[in-house]
Amino acid sequence: THACQLQHQPFFPDTLPHTNLNPQQAAAAALRILHHLFHTLSTNSTSQHWHTQPRHRLLNQLQHYIHRLQQCRPDNARLFKGPRNPLTPINKYFRDIHLFLHAHNHSACAWEHVRLEARAAFQHLHNLTRTMR
Repeated sequence: THACQLQHQPFFPDTLPHTNLNPQQAAAAALRILHHLFHTLSTNSTSQHWHTQPRHRLLNQLQHYIHRLQQCRPDNARLFKGPRNPLTPINKYFRDIHLFLHAHNHSACAWEHVRLEARAAFQHLHNLTRTMR
């Protein structure tokens, strides 16, 4: 890591679900976040700015957790009936991250900000797994 200054600090709204999810909904939200993290961190532009071995270990762990959650995955169509689907803000959150990376040409500085966002996403995953118990 290194200090990074962008002309405008990125702002990613805190749209990841926090509470009010039943265990099956929390599992579906956690799975969606894991999929997005895996997709984001496995892009070719990541490999230019992250050390290879730790990155591969992280991707392998993400893949392991994705596989485990998929085995007990409920039917999302029935889980999220109603006006508020918690998967929609998750998709928007990660779309904003990808737009940010693209706008900054996947620079090392942009990846540093995304690394911090990934840490926040892992904290959300931790909270979701507590809801799943």
